[in-house]
Amino acid sequence: MSTIYKPLDPKLLNKPAGQCAFQLEGTTSLVPFGHATVSFKTSATKSEVRTPEDPGRPIIATDYSELAGMVDVEFGTLNTLGLALGFMANVKPFTQEAVPAKVQTFKNVRVNQWLELKGGTDADADVQAAMEVSHPGLVNTVVTAVTVGGDVIGAAMFRNDSKGGAVQVTMWPEGGSVEEDVTVAFSAPQVLGTSGKQVAELLQLLSLRGRFVLRQNNLRGQDRKIVIPKLVFGGDGGSDIQLIQDGNDVVKVKVSGTIEADYSQPPGLESGYMVDLG
Repeated sequence: MSTIYKPLDPKLLNKPAGQCAFQLEGTTSLVPFGHATVSFKTSATKSEVRTPEDPGRPIIATDYSELAGMVDVEFGTLNTLGLALGFMANVKPFTQEAVPAKVQTFKNVRVNQWLELKGGTDADADVQAAMEVSHPGLVNTVVTAVTVGGDVIGAAMFRNDSKGGAVQVTMWPEGGSVEEDVTVAFSAPQVLGTSGKQVAELLQLLSLRGRFVLRQNNLRGQDRKIVIPKLVFGGDGGSDIQLIQDGNDVVKVKVSGTIEADYSQPPGLESGYMVDLG
């Protein structure tokens, strides 16, 4: 049985795919979001005019104003851009001063507690303890000895997380009490800013503003390049970020950006544009 009217071309249907990137203000290149999906949505304020001349007060006019556009991006790639947006963080190269050799004391420790190794050395034990409290912690530590209640214990009695900079004593020597003082002798190397390690300083940004570019590569439908000259992401439209999960799914982060008009653009393109490709 045929249609009454001629159907539209199925090429007008869309099964979208593609890639997107973000150029932060003050930079000259676009950082890819990577594994991401993108949605566009609009909002507006509606006001109605009703006539008092009719007892039913029907609507005789409708006005729309305060038109706004939003872009939601859900991504799974936690590169520099992903960390900055997901945690509203300053992301910068990580550095660490070398700790040639140090002994750190932990008071009233119980079995299986974590002992975080810190920098800061002083001849005065109280001063050193204060330095350790304010130290952010070390990475790539090398443990040379662990002592419990004055007795050096073997490697089978403790675990050393060298990358994370912590020690866990898993059993006391014979005759140990519920709580014991533990000392750890260790060193840590210098880490330069060129090592490739990054540090994300959490909750240091209220917003990130920049240029958003999306390049479609659709399974079906017209490919388009979509450009938003000024898109701002804030912490209000974020989602929960799983840092530990019970499952095998890729963790995804959702952020919501608001389009701001950029009047340095040509007329009509202040809020962005889409151009057909191919």
